[in-house]
Amino acid sequence: MILIQKIPKKVNKNFLDILKDIFIPPLCAVCGKIDSELLCRQCISKIKKIEDAVCSCCGRPLSGNKANDKRCSFCRKEDFNFYRHRSFALYSGEIKKVIRKYKYNRIYALKEIISLFLRHTYIKNYEYEKIDYLETVPGRHMDVLCRSLSGLIKIPFTGNIIKIKKIVKQQGLDFIQRRNNIKGAFKVKNCLQYYGKNILVVDDVWTTGSTMMEIADILKKAGADKIYLLTLARGIQ
Repeated sequence: MILIQKIPKKVNKNFLDILKDIFIPPLCAVCGKIDSELLCRQCISKIKKIEDAVCSCCGRPLSGNKANDKRCSFCRKEDFNFYRHRSFALYSGEIKKVIRKYKYNRIYALKEIISLFLRHTYIKNYEYEKIDYLETVPGRHMDVLCRSLSGLIKIPFTGNIIKIKKIVKQQGLDFIQRRNNIKGAFKVKNCLQYYGKNILVVDDVWTTGSTMMEIADILKKAGADKIYLLTLARGIQ
């Protein structure tokens, strides 16, 4: 009788990975070209990172004489509950495709590279700020992303915000409609946890800022001190 030795799980897994790469080679999630990384270097190089002068409050890119102003014309008229907002890139081209692949196609493996983008912006703008907790807008894709980012920047993610009201999709609504639509949609589960604390709120895209401003409002009502905002991308308006 011939005895067949059981193949170790690790070896078996490696063998299956080799077969998978032969018949289904790794592809860039954005351009579809064969690449060892989920997001190829060519696509990364096309991302329009925000690196020039920005509004000291909302992070909107400024140009010309506006670059000499600390706040953009919009922020000079408003009094926000958040301290500062910064984004990694403009919401166009490759970064827009990355977000859509991650959010709508649920390619959650992209969380690793997206987390690195967010970490880059965090280090550039918030590394020396005293931040106690990481928070996000409730949702599966952001929950996964924030847990990944939390491990990189060593700030605990709590998931202390829940949605308590059904809202319509924000796309196609103007600024006033978006603010009214999102009003009262969220709640802090444990207010005592955030009392006197500094919170970094993370989201994928800043369009008009209505969602993140609503989150900042409820955090302030919960007794939070400084609230910082961080997004992967912001609209180009």
